[in-house]
Amino acid sequence: MPSLLEAPLLQALSDAALRPLFDAAMAQFHAFTLVLVRMSGLMTIGPLFGQSIVPANARVLLVLAMSLLITPTLASQTSAGFRKLDVNGDGLLTRNEVPEPLLDRYDRAFARTGRPIDDGLAAHEFFRRLAVPRTIVEYAWIAIGEFALGLVLGLGVFTVLSGLQLAGEMIDQQTGIGLAEVFNPGLDTNTSITGQFLYLFGVTVFLLMEPFGGHLLMVSALVETFQTLPAGEAFVSVAAIDLLRDLVHQSLVIAVQVAAPALAAMSLVALTTGFLGHTVPQINVLVIGFPVRAMVNLGVLALSLSGAARIVVDAIPTAIDALREALAFV
Repeated sequence: MPSLLEAPLLQALSDAALRPLFDAAMAQFHAFTLVLVRMSGLMTIGPLFGQSIVPANARVLLVLAMSLLITPTLASQTSAGFRKLDVNGDGLLTRNEVPEPLLDRYDRAFARTGRPIDDGLAAHEFFRRLAVPRTIVEYAWIAIGEFALGLVLGLGVFTVLSGLQLAGEMIDQQTGIGLAEVFNPGLDTNTSITGQFLYLFGVTVFLLMEPFGGHLLMVSALVETFQTLPAGEAFVSVAAIDLLRDLVHQSLVIAVQVAAPALAAMSLVALTTGFLGHTVPQINVLVIGFPVRAMVNLGVLALSLSGAARIVVDAIPTAIDALREALAFV
């Protein structure tokens, strides 16, 4: 027996006039959950957002707030995406105007129209209405694609910034500071001091980039993916995977560029102490070498920080633009 509160609710839902309203509300909630999953992928590993120093409850609140703001704009996002794809501006999307990764969707959309001649698709024909999945397995499969899309964007930007951490580890190995990792009493940690410093410095530059912060560029790039990949149709293309490989190479190049001044200075210090040890054997080169290397390292880092900042400012926008093109095909 339904309770006094359940009976009016069941009666209202069974009313044929309110059923479309309930279906529309369910579709909107379904779209909100998919937007939430796509944003969660970015917040899992993206710079700053995916770091353990940011409390988990703050990240959850941020994802919920952004998803609530983005969900009502999905219709306008798809309209903007259709205008970008419609090169000639005639209001119809032909097959030669569609990027190669979206050709399968175009063919399926044209097959649903039942027309014998491909004279182009309108916006409502190319972007089909989001349907609520019938099973949990179907929803989970869609959610995996949404999560992977945000994850790839965050991973790409994180890969570029991780080059600074690798540069710091290379510097520590040459200056002798890397011995702190070997003799660290906390065996569950293995961090490079200079690497952590350079990474946090890179994140600071990432947040203070002009004219917009890198975090805003990253979130904007993810929002633009809804223009060509609406909620429920997200996938990661082969081009995006190849781009991640290229970003790993770029990260290694950044590491060498940032660490090169310090490595060159450490080579000169090693050469000088070597000559000093052979000419003046009474001097304990091992005792003198560590403080000299530390002082030279600090001086070189202080002089090269501006160059490292310039490398981050040049690399991050380029990487975000490349990820946007590889994920959203625009």
